[in-house]
Amino acid sequence: MRKAVILARVSTKRQETEGLSLEDIQLPQMREYAEDKDFEVVHEYVFSESADTGIRKKFNEMMDFVKKNKDVDAIIAFRVDRATRNFADHVAMDILRLEHGKELHFVHDRLVITKSTHGRDIQDWDTKVYLAKQQINRLKEDAHNTKYAKLRDGELPWLAPYGYKNEEIDRRNKTVTPVPFKANIVKKVFELYATGTFSYKSLSARMKKDHGVDMPWSTWGTILKNRFYIGEIYDRATDTYFPHQYDQFVPYELYWQVQDVIAGHGKKKIKYAGIPHTYRGMMHCKQCDCAITMEPKVKKQKNGNEHKYTYYHCTGKSNKLGKHKGIEWLEEKDLTNILAQLFDDCKIPEPELPRLEQTLKEAHGGKIQFNREKVNYHQTEKAKLQKRIEAAYEDKCDGSITQAQYDQYRAKWRAEQKLHERKLKRLTEVDEQYYVTVAYLLEIAARGAELFLEAEPNEKRELIGLLGQNLLLDGKKVEITLYKPFSDIASCTDGQLWLRGLDSNQRLRH
Repeated sequence: MRKAVILARVSTKRQETEGLSLEDIQLPQMREYAEDKDFEVVHEYVFSESADTGIRKKFNEMMDFVKKNKDVDAIIAFRVDRATRNFADHVAMDILRLEHGKELHFVHDRLVITKSTHGRDIQDWDTKVYLAKQQINRLKEDAHNTKYAKLRDGELPWLAPYGYKNEEIDRRNKTVTPVPFKANIVKKVFELYATGTFSYKSLSARMKKDHGVDMPWSTWGTILKNRFYIGEIYDRATDTYFPHQYDQFVPYELYWQVQDVIAGHGKKKIKYAGIPHTYRGMMHCKQCDCAITMEPKVKKQKNGNEHKYTYYHCTGKSNKLGKHKGIEWLEEKDLTNILAQLFDDCKIPEPELPRLEQTLKEAHGGKIQFNREKVNYHQTEKAKLQKRIEAAYEDKCDGSITQAQYDQYRAKWRAEQKLHERKLKRLTEVDEQYYVTVAYLLEIAARGAELFLEAEPNEKRELIGLLGQNLLLDGKKVEITLYKPFSDIASCTDGQLWLRGLDSNQRLRH
């Protein structure tokens, strides 16, 4: 006899009395189902969310129990929405299914989902998991996201440039302040170079002679081009400038006067620098894993007209190792048409669109619950910190603590409040991104290639990022690993196959 656990819960007292009663409806039906399917129920996890504040702890206990006990084969729930109350639950249950081989049984829905399930039911499930992962990943405070959260708030995530220093307010909060001597040196360098009579080398010699500051001439060149001194942080990864909140000591007009001088002294820039190209940096070569480079070409006709083309091809750096059969060039318009076909593969029959809309509506409920929990947590923590600040102020007035102690506490707690404010702001941004993602998902399902071909270059990049990952170029063939549910949909693009799922999520087009 196989083993299973039962998961039962209601969200409100009304549900308890109107059709979802734990004792009268859910548990009897799930116990009967387990007996019919020859399951031994080894544990029942039963809770009412309206009366219990330890819901997350109980849900995690169930997850840990099922993972540790490899002989437990299944989780039995009354309905899908009883087992997955928010986005985090949905992703957690999907991990049980895929990584631990557990079966998910939903009695009322007459639905069983396993690691090998295919077809329409798994498309609905995968759509909800896809949206959940999109939402959760955007909120993860890993190193990457923390960096951009700081940049959006005007904070510097790395070492300050010459003329400034990084200072620590407390263990979790830092700031950047000017160093008077070095700041004066930087301002002097800008003033001297703006005269147009100095090169980087002569400027370096002058600083060493007059002020004893010995740095390579190339370092002075970097300083003179750094827009941090006029209030902007440059992020190389995204080629984007972010305004910062720190003090500035180089006048705005002086900075741009220096840039004019640099432009006059500098060499001619490469011919195609700065020209935007839709798929730059998005692909690798399937044969050797080298980067795919783009190369603009201009063809002159006899009548004097010029036609501009952009080609993509492997850099060929591994060709000497014999990994290539030959390097082929693919024109950008041809690449666009190939990718458009991939989007057409993810178009679903019109009669199926209401089903997708219903799935998205159900997923929306999970998103609301997930966001509500996050917002409530950060608002509560922010209010607690405000009470601490107010209490500390009263202690200062009473003489219990000194002014210096009060200032230290207030600075610390204000910084922590700012952290919660940043996360609340991010929740709002992610909430908006969710609706953009859902809109794109519906558009892809309804219009496919038409949507992709009409999109602007930046929109094309975003659409490809939503569709899948690992974009590979193999000569003139393009391959992408589709995210679920797109891989499920693409496997059923033939009307005859719509109810019959296939295994692979690899998509090849040429």
